[in-house]
Amino acid sequence: ACAAQLIADGRVIAWDRGRMEYGPRALGNRSILADPGHAEMRDRINAMVKKREAFRPFAPACALEQAPRWFDVAEGEQHPYMISVVYVPPDARPLLPAITHVNGSARLQTVSATDNADFHALLLAVGETTGRQMVLNTSFNVKGQPIVNTPYEAIETFLGTGIEFLFLENYHVTRSVA
Repeated sequence: ACAAQLIADGRVIAWDRGRMEYGPRALGNRSILADPGHAEMRDRINAMVKKREAFRPFAPACALEQAPRWFDVAEGEQHPYMISVVYVPPDARPLLPAITHVNGSARLQTVSATDNADFHALLLAVGETTGRQMVLNTSFNVKGQPIVNTPYEAIETFLGTGIEFLFLENYHVTRSVA
């Protein structure tokens, strides 16, 4: 609930739970998460962590049940690996500026309770506040480094970036403000 509220409040969090995913994408176990409804979020995350081209949008992770509301996908159509490009309908684009590419597309990840119960629960909790069971999801790493794997790497990366909150398994770490 705390992580969902922080995301809804426009904060950027690091999320490290369970086993590391295999492959080139962070699918909710080693992720940097934020609200896709804030236009400035892309620039904030790039400044904090990613240092990548400003024109590249981040990808959305959306609860499977709500994906057809925000994307041009059929009811129950699964895109669990963030490798499919789908279209964001024109009426939804202004509501999802941080994850919509200039051509109206997004690299969608759908999440079901059977795929990743913790991440799905987080999406549902975010939706209770924002109305969108969705987050901006990018890999928990800095440019030129692999995605974090161990708790040590998660803490080291967290401390080396501007991210304010780290959720490491059942621990909530907050950056000290001096």
